[in-house]
Amino acid sequence: MVTKRILIVDDEEGYRKVLKNSLTDLGFQTKAVNNGLDALEEIKRHYYSVILLDVKMPGMDGIELLDQMQEMRFDSHVVIITAYTDEDVVKEAIRKGAKKVITKPFSTNDIEACLIEFTKSGKNN
Repeated sequence: MVTKRILIVDDEEGYRKVLKNSLTDLGFQTKAVNNGLDALEEIKRHYYSVILLDVKMPGMDGIELLDQMQEMRFDSHVVIITAYTDEDVVKEAIRKGAKKVITKPFSTNDIEACLIEFTKSGKNN
């Protein structure tokens, strides 16, 4: 099996650590960053099958990052992970390319099911 690359973008260290450790244990190659600017640099350097993206972060938030990614014509699957359930924010994220929204707190089973769905086919990196 070719390892799928997952980018985790969340300003909360606890969520980053749990996701990184859990997904690595499942066989995914993971990279975790704590803000949108670092995520943008990572996306420019490497292809990621899935990007797990928090919406509310200091500096460049998740919606702003989605705007930047649209200009790059990315083809990663973006999954929003957020504690905020504001309907307008969710709709905007979907309109800008997010494939799914998972609300915090979430279980690792929720994330695993989503990743399996998105990494069944497509690019392998």
